[in-house]
Amino acid sequence: MTRFALTATSTFANTNAAFAASEWKGIERKICVALALAVALTIGVPMSQAQSTLANVPFDFKLQQGTMSAGSYAIYPVSSQVLAVRNLETGESRLVIMAVRLQASKVQPPKLIFHKCGNQYFLRQIWNGRDTQGIEIPTSAAEKELSAASTNLPDGSKTAIVAMK
Repeated sequence: MTRFALTATSTFANTNAAFAASEWKGIERKICVALALAVALTIGVPMSQAQSTLANVPFDFKLQQGTMSAGSYAIYPVSSQVLAVRNLETGESRLVIMAVRLQASKVQPPKLIFHKCGNQYFLRQIWNGRDTQGIEIPTSAAEKELSAASTNLPDGSKTAIVAMK
Protein backbone atom coordinates (compact mmCIF):
# COMPACT_ATOMS: atom_id res chain seq x y z
CA MET A 1 0.00 0.00 0.00
CA THR A 2 2.81 2.40 0.83
CA ARG A 3 4.49 1.73 -2.49
CA PHE A 4 1.35 2.80 -4.39
CA ALA A 5 1.17 6.05 -2.42
CA LEU A 6 4.79 6.84 -3.24
CA THR A 7 4.19 6.14 -6.95
CA ALA A 8 1.13 8.37 -7.02
CA THR A 9 3.04 11.15 -5.26
CA SER A 10 5.93 10.79 -7.66
CA THR A 11 3.61 10.98 -10.70
CA PHE A 12 1.89 14.01 -9.19
CA ALA A 13 5.26 15.71 -8.63
CA ASN A 14 6.32 14.98 -12.22
CA THR A 15 3.02 16.38 -13.52
CA ASN A 16 3.52 19.54 -11.47
CA ALA A 17 7.08 19.90 -12.74
CA ALA A 18 5.93 19.51 -16.36
CA PHE A 19 3.11 22.02 -15.82
CA ALA A 20 5.50 24.48 -14.16
CA ALA A 21 7.97 24.16 -17.05
CA SER A 22 5.29 24.74 -19.70
CA GLU A 23 3.82 27.60 -17.66
CA TRP A 24 7.28 29.19 -17.37
CA LYS A 25 7.76 29.00 -21.17
CA GLY A 26 4.48 30.87 -21.61
CA ILE A 27 5.49 33.50 -19.06
CA GLU A 28 8.95 33.76 -20.63
CA ARG A 29 7.39 34.38 -24.06
CA LYS A 30 5.08 37.09 -22.63
CA ILE A 31 8.00 38.80 -20.91
CA CYS A 32 9.99 38.87 -24.18
CA VAL A 33 7.05 40.38 -26.09
CA ALA A 34 6.47 42.97 -23.36
CA LEU A 35 10.16 43.95 -23.34
CA ALA A 36 10.24 44.24 -27.15
CA LEU A 37 7.19 46.49 -27.11
CA ALA A 38 8.60 48.58 -24.25
CA VAL A 39 11.85 49.11 -26.15
CA ALA A 40 9.99 49.97 -29.36
CA LEU A 41 7.79 52.50 -27.57
CA THR A 42 10.67 53.98 -25.57
CA ILE A 43 12.81 54.72 -28.62
CA GLY A 44 9.79 55.55 -30.74
CA VAL A 45 9.29 58.56 -32.95
CA PRO A 46 7.22 61.21 -31.15
CA MET A 47 3.70 61.25 -32.56
CA SER A 48 4.00 64.89 -33.59
CA GLN A 49 6.96 63.97 -35.84
CA ALA A 50 5.59 60.67 -37.14
CA GLN A 51 4.34 60.76 -40.71
CA SER A 52 1.20 58.70 -40.90
CA THR A 53 -0.29 57.37 -44.10
CA LEU A 54 -4.05 56.86 -44.39
CA ALA A 55 -5.96 54.09 -46.13
CA ASN A 56 -9.61 53.12 -46.43
CA VAL A 57 -9.77 49.32 -46.38
CA PRO A 58 -13.19 48.12 -47.64
CA PHE A 59 -12.93 44.60 -46.19
CA ASP A 60 -11.97 42.80 -42.96
CA PHE A 61 -8.43 41.43 -43.02
CA LYS A 62 -6.03 39.32 -40.99
CA LEU A 63 -2.94 40.84 -39.46
CA GLN A 64 -0.75 38.64 -37.28
CA GLN A 65 -3.15 36.39 -35.32
CA GLY A 66 -6.11 38.78 -35.29
CA THR A 67 -8.77 40.15 -37.60
CA MET A 68 -8.95 43.87 -38.31
CA SER A 69 -12.31 45.36 -39.29
CA ALA A 70 -12.95 47.20 -42.55
CA GLY A 71 -12.51 50.95 -42.13
CA SER A 72 -10.12 53.90 -42.19
CA TYR A 73 -6.58 53.14 -41.08
CA ALA A 74 -3.53 55.18 -40.14
CA ILE A 75 -0.16 53.52 -40.63
CA TYR A 76 2.69 55.28 -38.84
CA PRO A 77 6.16 54.54 -37.48
CA VAL A 78 6.49 53.88 -33.76
CA SER A 79 10.26 53.46 -34.05
CA SER A 80 12.80 52.81 -36.79
CA GLN A 81 11.84 49.10 -36.66
CA VAL A 82 8.13 49.13 -35.79
CA LEU A 83 4.99 50.36 -37.59
CA ALA A 84 1.55 50.75 -36.05
CA VAL A 85 -1.56 49.87 -38.07
CA ARG A 86 -4.50 51.61 -36.37
CA ASN A 87 -8.21 51.50 -37.18
CA LEU A 88 -9.36 55.11 -36.78
CA GLU A 89 -12.98 54.12 -36.08
CA THR A 90 -12.45 51.39 -33.47
CA GLY A 91 -9.06 52.47 -32.11
CA GLU A 92 -7.78 48.91 -32.47
CA SER A 93 -4.16 48.73 -33.52
CA ARG A 94 -1.40 46.21 -34.16
CA LEU A 95 2.34 46.71 -34.13
CA VAL A 96 4.27 45.34 -37.10
CA ILE A 97 8.00 44.68 -36.76
CA MET A 98 9.78 45.65 -39.96
CA ALA A 99 11.88 42.50 -40.19
CA VAL A 100 11.62 41.92 -43.96
CA ARG A 101 12.28 44.99 -46.07
CA LEU A 102 11.54 45.12 -49.77
CA GLN A 103 13.54 47.19 -52.23
CA ALA A 104 12.02 48.64 -55.43
CA SER A 105 13.95 50.25 -58.28
CA LYS A 106 11.84 53.44 -57.99
CA VAL A 107 9.58 55.07 -55.41
CA GLN A 108 6.33 53.13 -55.12
CA PRO A 109 3.00 54.86 -54.55
CA PRO A 110 1.70 54.47 -50.99
CA LYS A 111 -0.30 51.24 -50.83
CA LEU A 112 -1.27 48.20 -48.83
CA ILE A 113 -1.03 44.85 -50.59
CA PHE A 114 -3.26 42.02 -49.45
CA HIS A 115 -3.21 38.33 -50.30
CA LYS A 116 -6.74 37.02 -50.81
CA CYS A 117 -7.38 33.34 -50.10
CA GLY A 118 -11.00 32.31 -50.63
CA ASN A 119 -12.98 35.02 -48.84
CA GLN A 120 -10.21 36.11 -46.43
CA TYR A 121 -7.64 38.87 -46.88
CA PHE A 122 -4.17 38.91 -45.30
CA LEU A 123 -2.07 42.09 -45.15
CA ARG A 124 1.24 41.21 -46.85
CA GLN A 125 3.06 44.45 -47.75
CA ILE A 126 3.11 48.10 -46.73
CA TRP A 127 4.60 50.81 -48.99
CA ASN A 128 4.65 54.36 -47.57
CA GLY A 129 5.23 56.16 -50.90
CA ARG A 130 8.12 58.26 -49.60
CA ASP A 131 11.01 56.03 -50.68
CA THR A 132 11.91 52.84 -52.52
CA GLN A 133 11.51 50.59 -49.49
CA GLY A 134 8.47 48.66 -48.33
CA ILE A 135 7.97 45.98 -45.74
CA GLU A 136 6.70 42.46 -46.10
CA ILE A 137 4.68 40.84 -43.34
CA PRO A 138 5.56 37.17 -42.79
CA THR A 139 3.01 34.59 -43.92
CA SER A 140 0.93 33.27 -41.03
CA ALA A 141 0.10 29.61 -40.51
CA ALA A 142 -3.58 30.32 -41.28
CA GLU A 143 -2.63 32.01 -44.56
CA LYS A 144 -0.39 29.10 -45.58
CA GLU A 145 -3.21 26.66 -44.83
CA LEU A 146 -5.81 28.63 -46.78
CA SER A 147 -3.41 29.26 -49.64
CA ALA A 148 -2.78 25.54 -50.02
CA ALA A 149 -6.51 24.81 -49.87
CA SER A 150 -7.39 27.65 -52.28
CA THR A 151 -5.70 25.88 -55.20
CA ASN A 152 -8.88 23.76 -55.30
CA LEU A 153 -11.25 26.75 -55.14
CA PRO A 154 -12.60 28.42 -58.30
CA ASP A 155 -11.47 31.87 -57.07
CA GLY A 156 -8.05 30.57 -56.11
CA SER A 157 -5.55 32.95 -54.57
CA LYS A 158 -5.43 36.63 -55.60
CA THR A 159 -3.77 39.93 -54.74
CA ALA A 160 -5.71 43.05 -53.69
CA ILE A 161 -4.15 46.52 -53.57
CA VAL A 162 -5.53 49.43 -51.51
CA ALA A 163 -4.16 52.89 -52.30
CA MET A 164 -3.14 55.12 -49.40
CA LYS A 165 -3.15 58.91 -49.06
